[in-house]
Amino acid sequence: AQALNELGDLFALWEENEQIKAVVMSSALKVFSAGLNLKEAQHYDIFEQTAIVNGFHACFLRIFSFCKPLVVAVEGAAIAGGLFPILCSDYRVSGPAASFGLAEVKVGVGLPIGLVEIVRSMMSADTMRLMMQTGIPIKADRALQMQIIDECVSAGQATERAFEVAKNLAALPSTAYATVKHQIRAPVIAVLEGEVARIGHSEATNWFTDETPIAMAKMIK
Repeated sequence: AQALNELGDLFALWEENEQIKAVVMSSALKVFSAGLNLKEAQHYDIFEQTAIVNGFHACFLRIFSFCKPLVVAVEGAAIAGGLFPILCSDYRVSGPAASFGLAEVKVGVGLPIGLVEIVRSMMSADTMRLMMQTGIPIKADRALQMQIIDECVSAGQATERAFEVAKNLAALPSTAYATVKHQIRAPVIAVLEGEVARIGHSEATNWFTDETPIAMAKMIK
């Protein structure tokens, strides 16, 4: 949960900093983000499970409600929780080797409530059904067809193109941009805010089921 809290705090700082007009998110690793470390997660107790769910809601509320342009450049795999920074972004540029997946069903968990609503707001019903119910990742060309990403560029060019897009978005009137973005996202932001408001006022609850540790161990192999 610490990494989620730190990422959320960064977006809060960037939102307050008037010198920052837009943000580009990318990864220097082969994998953009694979979400939870399953070797650790399979042993989480009820309190650690609650902390992770709370961390998801708090972090992705910060990113989803971020009032400035957020552009992502993806050259590798973005799986499970690692897909959500992309879904929270305003514009997605991908390289041909990228892949995108919601693998939670494969590791024996459902998505937390607020994250389900992010998915619902950013995908068609059919795409949501296929990705969430199969857990099978999709390649960049199909992700473009499904409108999960906005552009697929040549290998190694995603970050350069993302900066071009971010520069263009940053040139728009900032107050109007923030207003329009919030108008589009307000219903989901309200759900996320509701979940965050519950933090510290409700008992710890299991996110995992009896199936989860077994499913996670199978994925690790």
